[in-house]
Amino acid sequence: MRFIRPFLALSGLGLLGCLSLIPTLGIAIAQIRHLPNAPPLSDAALTALLLVQPAVLVLITVAAGVALILRRCRGKAPGAMGGWFSALLMAALAGTVAAAADLILRSLSPGSFANIPRLDDVSLAGRMAALFYGGITEEVMIRFGLMTVLVWLGTCILRGRRPPWVVWSAIALASLAFAAGHLPALMSLGRPDEVLVLRTLGLNGALGLLYGWLYAWRSLEHALLAHMATHAVFWTATPLLAAFGL
Repeated sequence: MRFIRPFLALSGLGLLGCLSLIPTLGIAIAQIRHLPNAPPLSDAALTALLLVQPAVLVLITVAAGVALILRRCRGKAPGAMGGWFSALLMAALAGTVAAAADLILRSLSPGSFANIPRLDDVSLAGRMAALFYGGITEEVMIRFGLMTVLVWLGTCILRGRRPPWVVWSAIALASLAFAAGHLPALMSLGRPDEVLVLRTLGLNGALGLLYGWLYAWRSLEHALLAHMATHAVFWTATPLLAAFGL
């Protein structure tokens, strides 16, 4: 029961995020169809692939995280409200900086962003997917699953020792995987140039460091909250920053 309960709870959350992708699948399939080497699959097959792949990853990563969880890696979530407020404050600051960086890059290299919608140019279905899949499912897979496994591997290699650099290495590697995971969506919009690739890796990698730090030294819940809040900041800060000339 010690395994089953957290596995079912976290898997359920992760799969809920996968289901939130359903309203966006029509657009995703249309984008795939326009790719030069688009797979010769039916819409039904592509739909199943787009849903089954993340669902399987959720189950695998949650199982690994529950089986190998290292409580000292996560730390203890502070009971005081200040812990949650500071997580939201850090998410607001990081999201605002990321939105400003995105707008600056757009102004410096407009041709690179010709087919890339602005961070606040997101449909209602896209926003729900960002909150539930991005904010919950990605954190369950990347932080709870992958990052926990990386810390466990580092601890095993060092024969039970876990110096801070092991945790930071796991945070960095998980952030890199998190950033790289956004490249397929970028490529579905067309052939990206170096500016777009570096922007996607840099901004998502930096945000991943924040989420990883929150998971390691506070809790998964703090990472979830910060990730969801970051998307909300994108949608509110971007038009405000653009109005000020960024």
